[in-house]
Amino acid sequence: MKKIILVIAAVALLASPAMAVDWNFYGSARMSTFYQSRDFGNGTFSDLDGGGLVNGKPNKDNDETVAWDLQGNSRLGANVKAENIRGQFEFGINESSVSSRRIYGEWDFGAGKLKVGKDYGPVTQFVSGQAFATDAGLLGLGAAYGRRNGQIALSFGGFQIAAITNQGSGITNLTTGDVDQYLPRMEASYGMSFDTWNFTVLGGYQYYEIEDAGPDANKSLDVSSYILGADVGFNFGPAYVKAAGTFGENWADAGWAFGSFTGGPTAPGAVYKGSGSSVDDTKQWQACLIGGFKFTDQLTFEGGYGYYTANPDAKGVKSSYGSEAYVQAVISLAPGVFLIPEVGYETFLADYDNDPFFSNGSQLYVGGKWQINF
Repeated sequence: MKKIILVIAAVALLASPAMAVDWNFYGSARMSTFYQSRDFGNGTFSDLDGGGLVNGKPNKDNDETVAWDLQGNSRLGANVKAENIRGQFEFGINESSVSSRRIYGEWDFGAGKLKVGKDYGPVTQFVSGQAFATDAGLLGLGAAYGRRNGQIALSFGGFQIAAITNQGSGITNLTTGDVDQYLPRMEASYGMSFDTWNFTVLGGYQYYEIEDAGPDANKSLDVSSYILGADVGFNFGPAYVKAAGTFGENWADAGWAFGSFTGGPTAPGAVYKGSGSSVDDTKQWQACLIGGFKFTDQLTFEGGYGYYTANPDAKGVKSSYGSEAYVQAVISLAPGVFLIPEVGYETFLADYDNDPFFSNGSQLYVGGKWQINF
């Protein structure tokens, strides 16, 4: 960490005096303190307390733990500006490692802006303030999330378009073949804000090919993914309401988030049929609704609900679906100092055709997040 700070300081000192460069450093320390109680039913979900698995399921139906952790999205970064050029870098810091979260430069050329580097893409719906699971924000649980990736992006007012690193690496039920990525993942969005409401529409598409796939070695498989959606928000004085929804197919192959962050089932993407040159696709959709009330400048209440589902076309690959609900209070103890008590309930559901080793699961969590921005 000391080496990183020294490098940053050296770059700042060597900046050309002919160009006024404005450096604004920032940081955020975040701690999760949550009690979790998970009922697996007869499910196959991950083990919380290290008790192990028996026949692919936890060795007891109920599992409990206390998560008392420095969040992995604790960060240190800077915003830099010099005339019509700006940039940002941000490192994620947990108890044992440092990782890059964002690093990009942006050129304002008058008619629009050109961005080069690693950042959030247009397929992102930051509509929820959910704090659990490292500020999950219902991402993949009702709200779209394309994660942070390398990209070349253009923006013109409320319109954004980005060519992003292709995430294709293979598909379910296929262990052979050569993955060829001819095109980047493409994402775009358009949004506007007014006095009392705002909206955004978005979409994305990715394609790659797998050559010499399966027992028919001369066959090639085409794997495509897409996502379409919208979100909207309304302000009613101190109250607000937000909603978001998306639908598409094969999100797992493109890297768009889907399913539980905390151990429930996640949907497969495209599935190889076992022969021939075509694949079975997985259809997905998700939606969420959030409402809040700013009681004072120091206290805001918020609640939200998200639902997600996936329906594979492949025989023997089952549908999965789930939901997430939470209520919280955002308490500002001082400028930049926050305590966020939160209670939530999550369901892990799947249709496994009366499989004796699977049934529904759920989780209750109670606790809070502590955060100091500096």
